Parts: sequence; C-alpha cells; structure tokens
Amino acid sequence: MFEGIIDGLKYALKYERSILRRYLILGSFDGLLLTLGIIMSAIVEHIKVKDTEIAILSGLTAVSISSMWNSLIVEAKEKREEYKELERQMMKSLKGTIYDYGTKATIVLSAFAHGISPFLGLIVLYSYITTRNVAMVLSASSFVLFLLGLSYEGEIKDKIESGILILIAGLFTALLTYLLG
Repeated sequence: MFEGIIDGLKYALKYERSILRRYLILGSFDGLLLTLGIIMSAIVEHIKVKDTEIAILSGLTAVSISSMWNSLIVEAKEKREEYKELERQMMKSLKGTIYDYGTKATIVLSAFAHGISPFLGLIVLYSYITTRNVAMVLSASSFVLFLLGLSYEGEIKDKIESGILILIAGLFTALLTYLLG
C-alpha cells in the first residue's frame, strides 16, 4: 500500500502538474490581493501595523481554509467522475492501480496547494511591516504578482502577458482600496 501511495504521488506530480500549478497560482493571487487591499486601507485609515498584521493573518487563514475546502470538494468530484468514466471505457475496475492512487494523490495535493498558496501574501505583509512605505509595498506586490503571471504555461510572450494582466489587477486593487478608504 505504501508503495502505491508513493507511485500515486509520482503519478500526480508527473501528469497532474498543470492542475497543481493552477491551484498554486489562484490561491497565491487571492492571498496577494487580500493582503494588498488590507494594507492600502490600513494606510489610508492610519490603522496600527499590529492591527493590520492581525487582520491580514486572519484574512489569509480564512482564504486558505476556503481555498483548501473548495479545492478538495471540486477535485474530489471531478476526479471521481473522470475515474468512473475511465472504468466504464475500460470495462473493469481500476481499484488499487497507479491511476487509483494517482487520482487520490491529485485530490490531496490540489487541496494542499490551494490551501497553502494564499500565504504568499506574507511577502507583501512583511515588506509593509519592515518598511511602512507605500512605494515598497506596491513594488513588492507588483514584483510578486508579475512573477506569478510568469508561472503560467505557454510561450514567453504569453507568460509576460499573464504577468502584466495580473499586475494590473493588483494595481487596480491597490487603487480601489485606497479610494474606498
């Protein structure tokens, strides 16, 4: 059984990387924008750094749990349907096969990836805590958001385009939360 679990993890990491990458990107994006939005509001309203830190950590924890749970539910449902369809096509049970273990590993890894990734927002939080400088916060968040866009699949042109689009979303978030404050 242990060997099956290891083979399932290898399978998931080899054949399901795009799913795992998507969840990492989506969760990271959520965490970064949440952090940026709270910081911009805190700056406008002159909220204490400690209170801002607590709000962000609470928000990231909530987003993390939400992301993990959503991923777990969605992937479990989707993978079960794929699994059943493959069994129907092959006209035999796949229980105990590498595909069985790989499917289960993908579900768990997806939930873990989506659940842990919002904490990338801590980079922006700690740039705020250490500098208390709006320009540094915007620079750090812009840099990380752009890199996040580069992590999508595709040619370099597509990656740069994704990076720019994600960066624009971050700047729009910063501007909107600043104006709301």
